[in-house]
Amino acid sequence: MSQIIKAENISKHFTIGSQRIQILKNISLTIGKGEFVVVAGSSGSGKSTLLSVLSGLDKPDGGRVELCLRDITPMSEDQLAPVRNTLIGFVFQSFHLIPSLTALENIQFPAELKKDPDATNKAQALLEKVGLSQRANNYPSQMSGGEQQRVAICRALINAPQIVFADEPTGNLDSGNSTAIIELLAKLHEELGMTLVIVTHSRSLAARADRVIVLRDGVIEAGSQL
Repeated sequence: MSQIIKAENISKHFTIGSQRIQILKNISLTIGKGEFVVVAGSSGSGKSTLLSVLSGLDKPDGGRVELCLRDITPMSEDQLAPVRNTLIGFVFQSFHLIPSLTALENIQFPAELKKDPDATNKAQALLEKVGLSQRANNYPSQMSGGEQQRVAICRALINAPQIVFADEPTGNLDSGNSTAIIELLAKLHEELGMTLVIVTHSRSLAARADRVIVLRDGVIEAGSQL
């Protein structure tokens, strides 16, 4: 399996008032192309921070991150933007849909940034894949949480990214919708073969992964990379 994500000795801290809090402590890891990896750990262990650093949403204080053999650590925001829009898809706990756009328009948006002439057809095909064709013209406020998260997943997939990062994708959903989203993500990973890296507390989602990385106090717990 070829390597698609590599982190070397990454560290990250935040300062609150006069207090310096170390969130990540010299973490090194690799993730293979097409792998389904869950990042688990208690609240405050550094899971979401690790995801932000691996995906280029945040920069480490020390160390380096490679995506597809490209060192993204020194890249400016202008250099990172096209990388994130073409190489990476994001799914967040809070959906982050644009309220003034319909489901179809939300999904199309990243493809339109690329000036993809087939954006509408691709968005419609994704809506059909997740069973939401009938919601194409609905706004986020007219959809349930589970439906909004399915739209968010479609938006993450519109540019056929090699890597999808998801931060607690079932965190704002009830148990029924959580189960449906877990099944959907596992199915899409199997069908599309993208690399999937998910931060989650969900044991059922972790059970579907190829590997579980457990963080504890900013470091990878010994023996957790199964």
